[in-house]
Amino acid sequence: MKTLSAIFLMSLVNLTGCVADQATFNRAGDMRIINGEVCIYTAQAGPGDVFTQYAVYSIDDPNPKRHAVLLPAYQTCLPNGAYQKGEAWVAEYVLMKPGGELQKYAVSFTSP
Repeated sequence: MKTLSAIFLMSLVNLTGCVADQATFNRAGDMRIINGEVCIYTAQAGPGDVFTQYAVYSIDDPNPKRHAVLLPAYQTCLPNGAYQKGEAWVAEYVLMKPGGELQKYAVSFTSP
């Protein structure tokens, strides 16, 4: 019986996987409208900070495309997309500080 319990427990652990390998976008991102265009940015960015990755996708997209980049983040918007008016979108992006610290942001919005 102990062997069966141990096998069940091991199977359960294998099915759940490791949560440490999943990206957690745990900081609130920023979005504003400038001259009718959507600007996705982070107000916490300082000089020397860069965006290293981003994905902007429809909330209904099951497989969003991620872009690996090195773009200045200080007072800068992420590249703009062609957003369908009234559609719900999600933006996830990674900001790297000069010391190498990575900060993960996410913001949801409805395109104007």
